[in-house]
Amino acid sequence: MKLLPILSIGAMVFLSACATSRKEGYQQAYELWLSDGSITMMTLHALDSGDIPKTRRMMTTQLLVTLDGLRDFAAQAHPTPQQKQDEIKLARDVLDYMLKHRDDFDPRLPSVRVGVLGLRRILTEPDDVRRLTELSDYLAGVEKKMLETQKP
Repeated sequence: MKLLPILSIGAMVFLSACATSRKEGYQQAYELWLSDGSITMMTLHALDSGDIPKTRRMMTTQLLVTLDGLRDFAAQAHPTPQQKQDEIKLARDVLDYMLKHRDDFDPRLPSVRVGVLGLRRILTEPDDVRRLTELSDYLAGVEKKMLETQKP
């Protein structure tokens, strides 16, 4: 567990150094760290209470938002070929997880929407695109059913 904060620190230092404006880079880093710290604290409280479903929701929310941000930062960070492969592997793992637990995702949530958008921007291989389309179609069907049940 100590590796994740270390990697986060390294990533933020690197990303802030790559920003076009140091002030803007520091502001983005500050906001990201503040958000990450808040989510981590909520996650720890949820774990302490034994609320595993809540913990899972918080962690998947953070992961989905991360996916969307990876593509934005990659444009400025110029990742190495190995980093690009790691990014694709992470995106495939997230897609696998979402397909396996698709009933747990509310397609109306912004985190789910940006996560799927992030997956679309990262995954371009035909099999990945097919599986992502399967997930998107499923989520669209769920959203449609939710809207129909809300109508008076």
